[in-house]
Amino acid sequence: MYLFSVESKASFFYTILIMILFLIPNYFAIKATIDKEEYINRLELIHWVNKVEKSIYSNELELPRSVRFKIGLYDQNYNKITSDLIHTPANFSFETLTKYPYMYYKKNIAQNKHNVAYIICETKVNYSMILIISILLFLLFLALIYAFIKVLIRNTTVPYKQMQRYMDDFFNDSMHELKTPLGVININLELLGGIMQPTRHIKRIQAATKQMQMTYEDVEYYIKNKKVKFTKEKINVSDYLKSRISFFNDVALTKSITFTTQIEEDLMIFMNTTELQRIIDNTLSNAIKYSNFQGDIEIKLFKEDEKFCKIIVKDYGQGIKNIQNVFDRFRREDSAQGGFGLGLNIVQNICNKYDIEIYIESKESKGSTFGYKIKLDKKKFLDKVEENE
Repeated sequence: MYLFSVESKASFFYTILIMILFLIPNYFAIKATIDKEEYINRLELIHWVNKVEKSIYSNELELPRSVRFKIGLYDQNYNKITSDLIHTPANFSFETLTKYPYMYYKKNIAQNKHNVAYIICETKVNYSMILIISILLFLLFLALIYAFIKVLIRNTTVPYKQMQRYMDDFFNDSMHELKTPLGVININLELLGGIMQPTRHIKRIQAATKQMQMTYEDVEYYIKNKKVKFTKEKINVSDYLKSRISFFNDVALTKSITFTTQIEEDLMIFMNTTELQRIIDNTLSNAIKYSNFQGDIEIKLFKEDEKFCKIIVKDYGQGIKNIQNVFDRFRREDSAQGGFGLGLNIVQNICNKYDIEIYIESKESKGSTFGYKIKLDKKKFLDKVEENE
């Protein structure tokens, strides 16, 4: 909580500081541009008023014409003699007046036969240059901030990237070192099973080895899934589900758990076998892990309609306390059960990839149900032709 407060205050402070750093030079630059523009316009107004004044002293009142400058002539009491001003000032107590976007200049002149006492000249100030400078300053500021943030992030993330590289190397080396012993154990267990009846101890070793193998495969997939392309293929999900149930039989027997299956035959889907295995293995493994001793696990596979099939795995174990967090990476419902907390996060990512709908229902001390709605592989016209032949 304290760390969050410190980070919030620091973020707020640096945001304000950056805003000030931007506003200060921008303010002075814009102000200098406005002052320069107004100074130039004032000089031009004075020049034009002097020109008008000369014409007033002539015999006939013939004012010079301009598209840019507008003139108003007034007597001693500010009564209008003639005027083409676009906006008449509210009062005349000024020499130079800026009222966006117009600028006015007033000059008192000597007595003349036309009774003109005051000349007021009006022009429209061009603020386009000010706008251009403001935009250029803003873009320059953004470019500087972008460069600063890029350098800052690059320097900040270098240690993390290096650490990630070390972790990847560590995991890759660890997985490589684990693969060989696991293979040796499995081969020797198979040889041992061929020459003698499997004892209770051998069955426990087989179950433990399969649990290790599944953990190994989860970590391996986690490392490789963003680097390796997993090719899709036609899979008979009915046969494949049966083979995975058979694989987990030894693991289930260590807790005297019984599988009750109801599997519809010859349902075909189109996805990668490794990724399908991760979904099925993690679901069955969790069902066994969180089931009670001598419990029952129901496994169903059926065709829901012409487009989809469903895999349902139901246990009667301890249930899930918080379903919302069940797919979070590195989160475990029960730390005493072991594991890395990767399995269901991997399952969710694969389901998102294949648009597989996930259904979860759970009650504490009652058990959990996991369901997956998978799109069936449609039989194409050429497949039918080959079958008829």
